[in-house]
This record gives sequence, C-alpha cells and structure tokens, in this order.
Amino acid sequence: MRNLLLLFIAFLSGAVLMALEILGSRVLGPDFGGSIFVWGSLIGVFLAALSIGYYLGGWLVDRWPAPSLLGAALMVAGVIVRLLPHYSGAVNTWIILRDMGERASPLLACTILFFAPGVLMGLTSPFVIRLTARSVDRVGKTAGAVYAISTVGSIVGTLGAAFYLISYFGTASTLRFLGYLLIATGMLASTVRAPARVAAPLLVLLALGLTSLPAQAQEKILLERDSPYHRLFVADLADRRYLRADNIWHTLMYKRDPQGRGLPYSDYADLAFLYKPDIHDVLVIGLGGGTLPKRFVRDYPQVNVDVAEIDADVVKIAKQYFFVQEGPRLKITTSDGRLFLRRSKKKYDLIFLDAYYADTVPFFLTTKEFFEIVRAHLTPGGIIVNNTIGQESGPKSKFFRSVFRTMKGVMPQCYAFKVVESGPNLYNYEIFGVNAREVIPIETIRQRAAKNTLIKDSNLLKRVGNYVKTVSYGDVPELTDDYAPTDALLHLW
Repeated sequence: MRNLLLLFIAFLSGAVLMALEILGSRVLGPDFGGSIFVWGSLIGVFLAALSIGYYLGGWLVDRWPAPSLLGAALMVAGVIVRLLPHYSGAVNTWIILRDMGERASPLLACTILFFAPGVLMGLTSPFVIRLTARSVDRVGKTAGAVYAISTVGSIVGTLGAAFYLISYFGTASTLRFLGYLLIATGMLASTVRAPARVAAPLLVLLALGLTSLPAQAQEKILLERDSPYHRLFVADLADRRYLRADNIWHTLMYKRDPQGRGLPYSDYADLAFLYKPDIHDVLVIGLGGGTLPKRFVRDYPQVNVDVAEIDADVVKIAKQYFFVQEGPRLKITTSDGRLFLRRSKKKYDLIFLDAYYADTVPFFLTTKEFFEIVRAHLTPGGIIVNNTIGQESGPKSKFFRSVFRTMKGVMPQCYAFKVVESGPNLYNYEIFGVNAREVIPIETIRQRAAKNTLIKDSNLLKRVGNYVKTVSYGDVPELTDDYAPTDALLHLW
C-alpha cells in the first residue's frame, strides 16, 4: 500500500509539472507573445529546474529518507503555483518596463515564475525511488517503474491542460486548481505511512481546487476566454467593439455599422479589384471578427467568400459578438489555412491571408512551399493579398522584406502598399501577389481608381498613393519549410 501511494504521488507530480509548463505559455503569452523564444524559455527553464531537482533530491534522500521532507517540498511548490495568478502579471510588467529584448525578457520571467516549483517537483522521483526500493538488486526495476509512472502522469497533465482545462476553465482557475492538487499531493506524501490521517484535509483541499474551476472561462466586460491557441478578449469601448488575441488587438467593429470597415489594413484588400475587376470567389485565411468577409458580402453582390479559421473559439466569438452569419455566400471552415488549401480543389480569384500576429507568425504560412500551394489555387490573374507587419528598412524590416522576397520567388508579379494609418513605429504592409505575367504599372492602378465605380471607399486614391515603389530584399533570406526563422526576423518587442 505504501509503495502504491508513493507511485501515485510520482504520477500526480508529473501531471502537475507538465500541466504547469503548458499553462506557462498562457501566463507569458499576453505580455511576451507566443514566439519560439517564449516556448524555448519554458522548455529550457523547466528542464534546468528538473535537472537540479533530480540532483538535489538524490542528495537529500540519501541523508534524510523521510517522506515528510518530500511532502513539505511539494506543499511549498503548491503554494507557489496557487499564488501565481496573483503576482505573475506584476512580474511580467516589471520585466517589460525594462525592455530586456525578445529573448531575455521571457527567459527571465519564466525563471522567476516557474524555476522554484519546477525544482521542488523535481525532488519527487529520487525520493520515490529511494523510498520504494527494497534492495540494491531491485533499484533498476524500481527506478524504471517510477519514471514510467511519472511520465504517464506527465502525458495526462499535458493532454489534460492542452485539450480541456485551459479551454474550459481558463488560466487563472486552472493554476489555482493545480496549486491545491499539489498541496494535497504533498500532504499525502508527508503522511504516507498513515494516509488515513489526512483523508479529511485532502477532501477539503480537493473541494477547494474543484470550486476554483468555474463553469466556463472568466468573463470580463464581454468575454475573456482561453482557446487552444490564444487568450481571447472581447471588449467594448464607446461605439467600438474589439477582439484581442493575447496582447494584440486584431479586430475593430463599429457597433453602429457591424458590416462596415474596421482596422485600416483590411481596407486595402479592396485594391485587389483594381488589379482584377472580375473577382467572384474569395478565400480569407484567418477570420478574427470577420470584418473583411462581412463587408465583401455586403458591398460586392457578385462575390462568394470562403473562410478558413483554425480556432473554433474565434469562429464562435465572431458569430456571437461580431454578427458574422454564414449563408449561401459566406462559408466558414474550422481548419488551418494551409491544410484547407491542400484539401481543396477550388480555385479563387482572391486569397486574403490574415493569419499573422505581430509577434507570433505560423512559419508554415510564410514559406515558398506555402505560396506555391496558394498559386495553384488562384485563377489566371488571381491575387493573394498578404497582411504583414514591419518597416521598409532597418532591423524591424527583415520579416516584411523576407516575406516579400519569398512571394516574389513564386508569384509572377508582386506589389506592396504601406498602411500608413497603422504607424508610427510599425506598419502593416499589404503584399499583392498577382498570378499574371503582365506588369501593371502603379499609374494604371491610379487611373482605374480615379474612374472606379465598384469600390465603395472614399479614400481609395489615398490608399493607392501608399504604394511602395521599391522593396530591397537582397540581404534577407527566402523562407522555406526547412528554413523560416520568422521569430528571429520579427524583432518587434
């Protein structure tokens, strides 16, 4: 019975540890984004903590082979995890104000927030091995069993947090639950020789943990929800409604005109009609609050819109809070954009790519191979409009210029427009890739805009005037599935 309890403790400790690592991305995400630097920091800090915990645990248990010592360590770790929601925001803010760079900032935050509980949970395996081994001849078998059970717990914690806990209960509530669970695990370890003594306190702790899980994600103003991909916020400010994913506002809707224009960058998609007036079939990759699909359906009766959005929660929010309605001319598929195209045989006159975030870019939507897939789904003269961010020169320009170079290597013609309304430090750039050999001079586009009767935009000529005459890309890489260092190219924070 004693050994089974110790193995169960190893299972629970492994589960909490990996659940905490998954949750770490949500604790850091709103302030530092979801870049590879954030994930690298999380993995590196947790591995370092485990390494020290394993060594320290082996040293301690050889000198004091007492289950109560392990129990005390786990209870301290549980208290730290339980209190994380109360101080993690202040720690992140303190680091942001010191602007230590996109690598050092998340690494320091992760170290401060997660290193100590990681070390304390790392004590578990050495303690359990030493306390369950009956003889030297059986140490190897015992160690194998303990690490196997702990790894199974890690799998359960990883999948449980990623698939269910975060999505259903949110970050703060899940952290509180894990804290209580870890304290209960420590209490069980400290009295492993007489577990009945802690039955009542354990039940109280588990009840506290379960009551810390709300029936659904926390609501602030209109909505605050953790999806499998982002922490999503919906907020009203005066006559405006916003959708924010992590730390990036990426949809604006005026409540007096729910089907109308939103953030300025989406207005530049209309320029596609100056390159190809007979646009009928449109694909939008990335739904957000649905500004572009709604407006295209309203303003262009000849247009049918398909949408590929990877996050099912975003689709629900768009329908509930941003008045997106599917119908004969608007169809939404919950799918990654690249996977959607690979499964589809349909060709489009316009593909609008709006799946990038300022600090987090799915690298596989930036590569030569991806744009080759896109081109295969364009009609003759069809257009891809890619919403990127950056500058035209300097260290913050490399991502935009690399994407432009990559698109130009696939599309016969490429043109870029600067969204001057999005400045002043960083700008959106709309890259137009046209599936036609004929070069269309900007003067021709300007003349078409002046004579335009199709596009309902009083600022159309002004937007055309933001054409970027030259994009220099000789010093930046072409992005491929094998080599796409998008996080290193962004340098935004």
